[in-house]
Amino acid sequence: MNPASEVTKLRREVLSEVAYWAFNNPLEEEAKFGDVEQIVKEIVPDGPARYRCCIYKERAIASERIKIAMGAESKDRTITVIPDACNGCSMNKYVVTDACQNCVAHPCRNSCPKKSISVIQSRAFIDNSSCVECGICAKSCPYHAIVEVTRPCERSCAVGAVTVDENRRAIIDDEKCVSCGMCVSVCPFGAITDTTRMCDVINAIRKEERPLVAIIAPAIAGQFGPKVTPGHIKSALLKLGFTDVVEAAYGADLVSKEEAKEIEEHYDQKIMTNSCCPAYYSAATQKVPELTDKLSTSVSPMRATGQVVRENYDNKVTTVFIGPCMAKKHEARWGEEIDMVLTFEEMSALFEAKDINPTDHSPSEMEGVSSYGRLFARVGGVSDAVMHHLSDKLEVEVVTVQGLKNCLTTLKKTSKAGGDKFTFIECMACDGGCVGGPGALAKPNLATRAVEKFASK
Repeated sequence: MNPASEVTKLRREVLSEVAYWAFNNPLEEEAKFGDVEQIVKEIVPDGPARYRCCIYKERAIASERIKIAMGAESKDRTITVIPDACNGCSMNKYVVTDACQNCVAHPCRNSCPKKSISVIQSRAFIDNSSCVECGICAKSCPYHAIVEVTRPCERSCAVGAVTVDENRRAIIDDEKCVSCGMCVSVCPFGAITDTTRMCDVINAIRKEERPLVAIIAPAIAGQFGPKVTPGHIKSALLKLGFTDVVEAAYGADLVSKEEAKEIEEHYDQKIMTNSCCPAYYSAATQKVPELTDKLSTSVSPMRATGQVVRENYDNKVTTVFIGPCMAKKHEARWGEEIDMVLTFEEMSALFEAKDINPTDHSPSEMEGVSSYGRLFARVGGVSDAVMHHLSDKLEVEVVTVQGLKNCLTTLKKTSKAGGDKFTFIECMACDGGCVGGPGALAKPNLATRAVEKFASK
């Protein structure tokens, strides 16, 4: 498993404690939050503060984390901010460094439209009370002595959904947010987190009102270490209380065939891009709406598998997708195929709460899908699968891109460039593909090797 930072450890500790609480309290009490303070004391015991100014602030933040883990946030929101946890990032956006030479021309001062720069004791000084953070001074300095310091959450967001309020605390524009989870990954204070329906899943397990089917992403390989196979995970999920466990790779096989068919039917349009990554799909439709017709119309493997599962159970079933992606929580609301979504972190919390070790159980059989479907989890997997189903008579150039910003840039450039050959652009919001998702447990490079090994069986 990937070595966890202090922020990650705190998040996982909260998930595990809340999962234990949800499994061991009367069902009718689970919607109430009367036990929050008791859980807070488990996570932040008496003693000196470890990370914040005082133990009281640590407990206040822990309390908010616990409420979010219990499902207090709106189910229509995927990414949210814990205001008390946000440090405020009080640094100024533009800072004069020691590289300032106190030059005679003073281009920084002369270029400032608000006259916010003065020279004090042989060094430029920025009056941040009047500075509008336009950046002209930084561009004007011949020594690059004025640098821009960007907040990590803002810097990570490819669609500009993260900004700061008057108190310099992060705020998320839900209309722009594509739920990629990058801001969750980079915030050094753990102030941004994803909402969860973990307790709803636990309710479904405990009530046993209808069959409960887990649909696991192909990125599951290697998430719990090299000795834990997807077969072990399937056995552990059945032990946890799921009725059945199905690979989302089954849906990936269906989707790759459909996308190959789309290329053949629209070969004259010269370009098409995948639709399986919900964060990329949302960003593309938002930022380059003029190219929406270049997106595949196929649903994702998650939803395709969900459709099949529902048909097999005559729609009398509860479906839970389990993967490394936070955006899947948002995507689940696009249709009726998937009832709830868990990340690998949340699944791990359920195992810990029930004291289930996957290696203690004999691995179950994992079959019925192709190696191409399982390789959807890593970069290049989607295009490999689509090309496998495509006619050899068609000439298709493949472009694979990682990272949301790179995806949007490449899509715009490729669509303008044109060309004689058909171009299939595979775009993944996360580096490495799904294995690099913010809800993963293993390092992307290790997970990639594990996925390839699993696919080769």
